Amino acid sequence: MDIKLLKKLRTETGAGMLECKEALAKFDDQYEDALNYILENVTKKDGNQRVASKGMCKVVIKDDEAILFEVNAETDFVTKNEHFTSMVETIGSHLIDSDVTNAKTALKVMIDDKTIEDLIHRTSGLISEQATLRRFYRVKKDKTQGFGTYTHMQGKLVTLVILNKDNKDIANQLAMQVASMNAEYLDSSLIDEDTMNYEKFMYEKQHGSFDQQDFNHHMAQKTLLRQQWIKDQSLSVKEFINKEDIKIIDFFKFELGQGIDNKLNCRLDIPCDGSKITVTSVY
Repeated sequence: MDIKLLKKLRTETGAGMLECKEALAKFDDQYEDALNYILENVTKKDGNQRVASKGMCKVVIKDDEAILFEVNAETDFVTKNEHFTSMVETIGSHLIDSDVTNAKTALKVMIDDKTIEDLIHRTSGLISEQATLRRFYRVKKDKTQGFGTYTHMQGKLVTLVILNKDNKDIANQLAMQVASMNAEYLDSSLIDEDTMNYEKFMYEKQHGSFDQQDFNHHMAQKTLLRQQWIKDQSLSVKEFINKEDIKIIDFFKFELGQGIDNKLNCRLDIPCDGSKITVTSVY
């Protein structure tokens, strides 16, 4: 038996000495076969009831396209696990080069001779946690437009901003604005009636009564163009971009675990789980 293979197998899987020896003996020191056997039969957790709501979100840009995706696992520790972080990087580099537009088809993208679904399954065994590709979104821009991104706390929150012109510095600052000030809408004029009624309903539920003036202030804090500019609070974001002769085309935000505990905790035009929100008009 090859001692180096035995040590490598134990390091990669975390399985015991006896299990690794048996796997290598079973497959005559064929490492990949022994590894797959360990992952399928030894390290795999059955009956795990923990919700896979941890992990990380990722945003990747290449030329005029960007992707945002979220990979979930069961504990916060996976963000420090090289198997998990390497998997996320690999998924991102292959998905940006693909033409898929949703998580279901993303799982079928090939990496060498395996699919992304196979890679996630294999990594689940290595980290001894259930891992899933929860959501995936692709964004395309015109050649004259510009992207900006921001990643917060190892992927707990990622944002993407599209400007009408290519100015990476300002675009990245605006992406940071979206993250730090928790912007949910671009402009109040773009909020549809059902969404506004939902915001009024939630406001009254939280405050016990409805005050129009305070509600307007509440919505201003959630609307990107009406927020104070983080670099100069004497200006609103709208005043800042007007000064720079820039327009914000759109922005996107993926927050880790968004919508798992509360399906309404999602930006409505990018549903977390494919569900539609219907609100009865009461105002």
